Amino acid sequence: MSGFVNSGIAPLDRQIGGLVPGRPYLVSGNPGTGKSTACLEFVDAAVQRGERALLLTHDDPGDLLDSAEFLGIDLGEALITDKVRIVTFQLDFVRRYMRAATPTLAFEELLRLVGDSPVQRIAIDSIVPFLEGGGAGSQSIFALVDFLDAVQATALITYPGDLAGLYDQRLEPLLQRAGGVFHLTASEFGRRRGSMQIRKLRHQASSVAPVRYKIDAGFGFAQDGEPNVKDETLIEELRRRLLLVRLVAPIPESLLSTLQSRFSVTVRTAVPPAFAEEVREGLGALILCVQRDSLDEALQHVRQLRAADVRTPIVLVTPFHLRASDRTRTLRAGADDFISAHLSEPEFVERLRGIIRRGRSKAVASRDQGVPTVLQPMDDDGRYVLFDGQGFAGTVASVVGTVRDPFFTVLCLQSPGGDADALAGLLVRVLRVDSGDFVGRTDDTVLAFLDGARPGDLGGLLTRIREKWSEQLGPPLQAEVLGFPGDTEALYARLGLVAP
Repeated sequence: MSGFVNSGIAPLDRQIGGLVPGRPYLVSGNPGTGKSTACLEFVDAAVQRGERALLLTHDDPGDLLDSAEFLGIDLGEALITDKVRIVTFQLDFVRRYMRAATPTLAFEELLRLVGDSPVQRIAIDSIVPFLEGGGAGSQSIFALVDFLDAVQATALITYPGDLAGLYDQRLEPLLQRAGGVFHLTASEFGRRRGSMQIRKLRHQASSVAPVRYKIDAGFGFAQDGEPNVKDETLIEELRRRLLLVRLVAPIPESLLSTLQSRFSVTVRTAVPPAFAEEVREGLGALILCVQRDSLDEALQHVRQLRAADVRTPIVLVTPFHLRASDRTRTLRAGADDFISAHLSEPEFVERLRGIIRRGRSKAVASRDQGVPTVLQPMDDDGRYVLFDGQGFAGTVASVVGTVRDPFFTVLCLQSPGGDADALAGLLVRVLRVDSGDFVGRTDDTVLAFLDGARPGDLGGLLTRIREKWSEQLGPPLQAEVLGFPGDTEALYARLGLVAP
């Protein structure tokens, strides 16, 4: 599900949607209830996702692999390719841990055993050696929590016994940080059957009722009887949850009201701390509201989320008029869509629902973020300077020669009897001269390069230019629109360029 990672324990994932990445989870239970099986399934889920995992265990590795084989889990190739590492506690670990100058030394050694490649999951079966070796204080568990935070791994940690009614202050740092606490109890109805109590869960789930399970040969954890939550019930609940972040740009109040009437919307006025973690925690979609001057910031947030393997659908919304290049840049950054706030509200909602229905996003950030755009030149006082005719033509030729698959439009404007400098100044104010557009002048013609725009994108822009020019009492405008590559021959002739 969006924002979660599978625990590998199928009936648990079905009910709660999975685990929040980067959090530790504690599984308690008496011997024979399935704690070690849970660790193996947790590690196998990492292998299936292409992640790297570490398993720290009391068990002999050979016995562990036999248990995995019984469950239908083959870790052989993952061990050979170093996707999985199995590390065993030494027999004298507790004694050596007690005598260590500081608890962090054990975790420094564990880091060395992990190697240079990061791990995304860590299973510890069990936590007892750290408790026994750490004495009466919580320093050893603080060190464990610090270690897990440092490696940013999702962790599954087992505890033999039942924590209910037992307050062990040494575990407090782990319990405070934990994304969930689960307890396994054996069933009276047969061997390898039981119930998993959900005693703590940081994210919202449709049900926290005990999960009835059985452990089948060749499969592992399976649902025993009817599940507490039907799949579609859980999925639809999470699809309704939206996080809307306003990056400078407000969203029209009527549109926000419409969204709030159809979804459960959380509104933020800025990017919150631990942004990736909040986005992961069971959302139908993340909506970023942007203006032109906050678009680059928004795209950087999108790239960072995708780099952190956040698969929640991401949609950008803006009140300004979109060009084809706006959407192209957004999709290359890893977002799922860029929608204009000017769409009718029913169309906006249906488009958003279509994205949410697709579920876990497959969008990724492109490695090709493009070459730096051409910027309007400035003088020493920070005022924009117009290109002359030759400079404008040469810059266009440079874009054609250096940018892969360029597309743009050149707008040629004349206002017979009007002030060409005033018209050029108007275009500098209206266009995106800080992000790829630029303006020039030759005789009585003002030239504008519109990066990533197609001639069909210019209807609204031309209307706006004419309205503002009329407000300045300028004479009527004459416009010629030439797109590249569609009007290459006419464009080259207009600028005096020789076709390559």
